[in-house]
Amino acid sequence: MIKADCVYLNGVIYTMASEDETVEAMAVLNGKIVFIGTTEEARKLATRNVVDLEGKTVVPGFTDTHMHLMMDCEKRMKVDLLNATSIEEIISLMKIREKEERGTDGWLMGSTLHVEKIKEGRFPTRYELDQISTTRPIIITSYCLHTAMVNSKALEMAKIGKGFKPEVEGTIDMDENDEPIGIVRETAYKSYIEPLMNVDLSDEEFRKELVRSQAETYSSMGITTFQTYSALGDELAEYLYTYKELDETGELPFRVIVNTAAELPKSVGLVSGMGSDKIKYGAKKIFSDGSLNSRSAALMEPYSDAPDETGILLCSQEELTAQIKEAYDYGMDVAIHTIGDLSMEMVLNGIETAVATATKKTDARFRIIHAMVVQEQQIMRMKKLPVILDLQPVFLRNWGDALFDRIGTERAKLFIPMRKYIDEGLIITGGSDAPVEDVNPLIGIQCAVTRKSLEGKPENGLIPEQAITVYEAVCMFTKNAAYCTHEENIKGTIELGKLADFVVLDQDIFKVNIEEIHNIKVLKTVLDGDIVYSREV
Repeated sequence: MIKADCVYLNGVIYTMASEDETVEAMAVLNGKIVFIGTTEEARKLATRNVVDLEGKTVVPGFTDTHMHLMMDCEKRMKVDLLNATSIEEIISLMKIREKEERGTDGWLMGSTLHVEKIKEGRFPTRYELDQISTTRPIIITSYCLHTAMVNSKALEMAKIGKGFKPEVEGTIDMDENDEPIGIVRETAYKSYIEPLMNVDLSDEEFRKELVRSQAETYSSMGITTFQTYSALGDELAEYLYTYKELDETGELPFRVIVNTAAELPKSVGLVSGMGSDKIKYGAKKIFSDGSLNSRSAALMEPYSDAPDETGILLCSQEELTAQIKEAYDYGMDVAIHTIGDLSMEMVLNGIETAVATATKKTDARFRIIHAMVVQEQQIMRMKKLPVILDLQPVFLRNWGDALFDRIGTERAKLFIPMRKYIDEGLIITGGSDAPVEDVNPLIGIQCAVTRKSLEGKPENGLIPEQAITVYEAVCMFTKNAAYCTHEENIKGTIELGKLADFVVLDQDIFKVNIEEIHNIKVLKTVLDGDIVYSREV
């Protein structure tokens, strides 16, 4: 007779092994699934614990394949400007926080400013931010996190003045007199502003407290694995240790896969997959361009709303290829930030070279992050390569008509083309890029299916022919997410022998109105067979 720590009965359990496959019951022993079948069969199992699901829906635990865990926790310290609609409103909201913190000499911070929602159609300048304070440094980050707006005090602290030449051309906006106007982009923000800020993510105790403060919130969303990209450039060892310490004290109710842009730590032989099922090292991250929101994504043709701009390439073809090849030859998974079609061309060139000239056989996988603006011929090239597309369907809710203004009608046809990617046999995964967007996977799933905002805009969806089914969208956050980290044999579906990571929902995600998916409530989140979150019905 099968023994179990816990048996779950009378459910609608979607295994996700194939579409519409359901079972009524399952049993868990030592953190793994040891039985799936009917309620009648399950009643015969030897166990002390029985959970009656009362007809509720169960799916595998959700994975966010691209987010910034520490940064998402830290975002709670900032003024949320996502819904601001004017520069006047931005200044007003920031003044309220400044008044609340009167007497504080640290940085005043705002976040998630979406320039497409601002009636002026531009970012606020140093002079406008100076209306809030000239004695306290101020920074506001854009929705995409690729542009920062700072006041005169912050520029003074960073020693950015008239005629300043950043390492990467075009990353600091200057006026006609060659004076900085307070808009700092891409690497310039990382190099000149971020090191001055008082958010000390290098402090381990601070990082642990950040995670503790948000752990229950994440579990309430059904998230059982985070594939996180670190906030700092050289923090890999410390972050792994932080998560390990939290786990040892029972304060880590999810799995963590840490990806980093840090230099490969070859001296200690650290490679993708090293660690445990709970905490492990992931991919080497590489940046190729910026963001569409900030017009820094590298496009082959100029932006439709800025005919003199084509974006920013963060490295040359030779540099990019060398980085990709080095990581691949070392046996690393490679995750490459790629938004524009010009940067996509360079990335595919680099991947093709790495595969063709590999110094040894490797099962490392290439993950193309975002893949928002692509060309048909590029998708055909992808089909011949070991690539996975890490997409963020939640991005779709913030574009609407602004997309056509930004890149034109023709290019928009292949904007985050999930339907096309799937039809061509490519594997797509789901993430949020939090804190850029809401980390809740149910919102991401709904956006993938409707291609609308939660308010139902645009009415017919944004490029509706690229919408996918609910099953395909849930796969992005479950079985496909497991595949991209070589974990398809241990999680991502509800099958015998796999980790007991699953979520109980109050409604059937496959039958509810697709525009109400985001309103589904998580009743239980189970990790390793243990209930880490429970909500009363």
